Amino acid sequence: MVARLTFLGAARGVTGSCYHLEVDGAGLLVDCGTFQGDRDAERRNREPLAIDVPGVLALVLTHGHLDHVGRTPMLARAGFAGKVLGHGATLDIARVILDDSAKLARRDPAGPAYGAEDVEAMASRMSALPGYRKPVRVGPFSITLYDAGHILGSSSVRVEWSSGGQPRAILFSGDLGVAGAPLLRDPNTAWDPARDSVDFVVTESTYGDRLHGPRSEVRDELQRVVERAVRDGGKVLIPAFSIGRTQEILYELNAMVEAGKLAGIPVVVDGPLGLSATRIYERHTDCYDDQAMQLLRRGDRPLEFDSLHSAGDARASRAAVELDGPAIIIAGSGMCQGGRIRHHLQRHLPDPRTDVLLVGYQAGRTLGRDLQEGRKQVYLDGEEVEVRARVTTISGLSAHADRDGLADWFSHLPRRPGAAAFVTHGEEPQSRAFARRLSDRFGVRAEVPAMGEVAKLD
Repeated sequence: MVARLTFLGAARGVTGSCYHLEVDGAGLLVDCGTFQGDRDAERRNREPLAIDVPGVLALVLTHGHLDHVGRTPMLARAGFAGKVLGHGATLDIARVILDDSAKLARRDPAGPAYGAEDVEAMASRMSALPGYRKPVRVGPFSITLYDAGHILGSSSVRVEWSSGGQPRAILFSGDLGVAGAPLLRDPNTAWDPARDSVDFVVTESTYGDRLHGPRSEVRDELQRVVERAVRDGGKVLIPAFSIGRTQEILYELNAMVEAGKLAGIPVVVDGPLGLSATRIYERHTDCYDDQAMQLLRRGDRPLEFDSLHSAGDARASRAAVELDGPAIIIAGSGMCQGGRIRHHLQRHLPDPRTDVLLVGYQAGRTLGRDLQEGRKQVYLDGEEVEVRARVTTISGLSAHADRDGLADWFSHLPRRPGAAAFVTHGEEPQSRAFARRLSDRFGVRAEVPAMGEVAKLD
């Protein structure tokens, strides 16, 4: 059998994850996400996939973030007739993300790339896989999910097929979480060599050349910023992905409340998407780690506390902008490219009492990256805004494993002789640095594929 892997996204870049695996004419997609960052990304999001979409048997989603699911409705228009598979929590999150994306697409001056009917068409094809470590057969493929520890339901995806009577397998890491992070279990490292061995690995490399700060510093930094806000009456603005990062921040703030360290300062989650995602987190407690389960058993709901407020509609969001006194406002989007965080930034960036906490990856050519790099003027909705606010990056809150975490995960994989790695989902310098690390440390052939490149898996 001839097997080919085509890299249709997140190749020498962080966003737009999409991989097409083809074995003797049978196709399988792993992720189909949105490119983010600039106008070129907008153009690429509208381009049809250069593959035989009607021949794709299934789309497997590693998790529900927009840069992994955002282009899926376009498949409906291209004749996709297969199944959309993933962990149940992933499919719940994907549906919420895509509904929100379709609403935003209506405001696009170039016209919507897809509409609610396309989202519905894909949602009707969603079928939850039975959970982790439970293989499912789709055509010539056997598909198995393993916990990736990134967000709720996030998965590494192992795909096996037969070639010349011999099993062949590839593992897609998906986005890998940080070992020891709260709320969710760590990325899986308990592999069965007899059952889980692989010939190829597609691994992310978002932080492939750097280390995160210690997790213990996260609460100290949050505490320092909150105390400063209480003293000077300023706002703490936290641009955060509605899925995953928002819930992790709420978990940390809840711990501060329980320890008597939050001083009653109001915390506002601004945005229906973040609120919907939090409800999904509260439904899928089967993904929680032992510590979070212990809190639940004690009656402490780890994502709720008395000073927490919701801003679900536009009027509540405007009221949050006008709040007097200190407040913590968590709003999307995580890279400040859209969402409600922008009107909070527009109002409060010129105020030197404002703290902006960047708690996730900021892609190049985004407003978040501009703030991170210390720009003193930024443009928001055509208006030049002076930046007098204090901007702080808290790397310890990242939901992506760092260089050592990625290498440790890779070290546990049962690899067959001659196994190779494809390093993706990172800006090119990070991907190349991690590829060198894999080659030097493990002796594997590690490549950094380009967009559109086709690899023969022989």
